[in-house]
Amino acid sequence: MILQGHLPGTLTDKGKEQVRNAAEHLAEKDVKFKCIVSSDLKRAMDSANIISERLKLPVIPLKILRERDWGKYTGMPVSEAADKYKKDGKWMFPDGDAETEEDIYQRAGKALQELSEKFANDTIIVVTHGQFARNMIANHFECNYHEVTSFVNAEIRMLNL
Repeated sequence: MILQGHLPGTLTDKGKEQVRNAAEHLAEKDVKFKCIVSSDLKRAMDSANIISERLKLPVIPLKILRERDWGKYTGMPVSEAADKYKKDGKWMFPDGDAETEEDIYQRAGKALQELSEKFANDTIIVVTHGQFARNMIANHFECNYHEVTSFVNAEIRMLNL
């Protein structure tokens, strides 16, 4: 595993199947969704498009929903990065090139604000990335993202704003 960050990434066959299963689950809900709002990174857009095909919804890409920006550390193996830059469970990069935990938390709060304003009376599907999604939930509940359970691929969680 690597610090993938803003790399486009691709879905594996297993990942595509996980997203198709999530789309089926959403289709079974008695919910009228307006649209899918997705991170503009390829791996998220591919997921959003699979869901869109099943639910016949438009997809709106938003850059603000991207995963954490690891800066020049993007692509580094997670184990190597953790050995060098993770202290007491917190990422601490020496040069300020990577997005900090506070930065991503604040960006997640801004994303929540934008979504709640733009889709105030709508039910939407948000396709984003694990750490960013955890930060959105943490910001909403005013807690640390470490207190939010990690996501598995194509996991669905409901959040009422």
